[in-house]
Amino acid sequence: MINTDISIYVPVYNGEKTIEKCVNSILNQTLKPKNILIINDCSNDSTLEILKGYGDKIKIHNNSKNKGVSFCRNLAINKLETRFIASIDADVELDSSWLETLYYKMQKNKITLIGGRMFEKYVDNPCNYWRSLRIAQQWGDEDILNPNFVFGCNNLLDTNNIEIRNIFNLQGEYFKTNGEDIEFSKYLKEKKLKIYYCSESICYHLQDDDIKSLSNRYWRYLYYGDGFKKRNFIKTIKNMIRQFKKTIKWSLQDIFNLRFRLLKVNFGLLIYFCKLDYNHMKNKIYD
Repeated sequence: MINTDISIYVPVYNGEKTIEKCVNSILNQTLKPKNILIINDCSNDSTLEILKGYGDKIKIHNNSKNKGVSFCRNLAINKLETRFIASIDADVELDSSWLETLYYKMQKNKITLIGGRMFEKYVDNPCNYWRSLRIAQQWGDEDILNPNFVFGCNNLLDTNNIEIRNIFNLQGEYFKTNGEDIEFSKYLKEKKLKIYYCSESICYHLQDDDIKSLSNRYWRYLYYGDGFKKRNFIKTIKNMIRQFKKTIKWSLQDIFNLRFRLLKVNFGLLIYFCKLDYNHMKNKIYD
C-alpha cells in the first residue's frame, strides 16, 4: 500500500554500520512513502557507496561539507513537497508497521506531530542498557496526547496547519542545534496544535555506545533540556554536585536490583560528564 502524500527522510553522517538496516526497514513498510530522501552530511566512510547500491529506490542529497543534523532536517523539509513528512535517524530500524500505525493514529486524532516508541536493540552492552533505563527515547507503555515533546529520532509531521517553510528556514532562528525536537514541540504547543506519543508504533535504536560516547550523548541531553543556558563557574560546580548525587542514587538502585554491571557505567559517566561540563564553561561554547 502506497500513500502518495507521504515522504520520509534520513539525515546521516558516517552511518556505514547502521544505514543499510535503516533504509531496508523503510523499504519494508506496510504503508510505503512516495519519496525516501537520504541527506548524506558529507560522510567520509562507506555510507555513500552503500546508499548508491539502492539505485532509484531512494533519493540522495549530498552536502558539500558537514552541516549537522539540524541543517539536514531543515534542508529535507524544504526539498520535500508532500503533506506528510516522516523523519528517522540513521541509527534507527523500523518495525514494518511503524509508518502505517503513526499515520492512522494521526488521522484519527487530528495530530500535527506524532512520534513512536523506540527500544534499544543491543542491551547486552551495559552502556546501551544504561541508556534504555535513564535516557530512553520513549514515553512508556501508554499513548500520550501532548507529551513533553516528540522525539526527533522517529516521527511523522502533518504540514497542513503550519507555515512549514517559514519555520524550517535555513537562515532562521529555529532548529540550529540538536535540541530541535524540544524546540519544535514547544512551538507547536504554543500554536495550540496537537502533538502525540504513540506507544504502538515501534522502532529500534541501533546505536552501540561506549562510556565516552554515552557521556557525550548524556551531556548533550541535559544541556538541551536545560534550554541551552550559558555556563559559569558556579553553575558548573552545581551541575557536578547534582550529577554526583544522581550517580550515588543510581548506584544504590542498581545494587538493590542486582544490576552490578551498571556501576562502572555510572562512575565512568560521572567523570566524563564533569570534564565535558567544565570544558564547556571554560571554552565559553554557548550555542
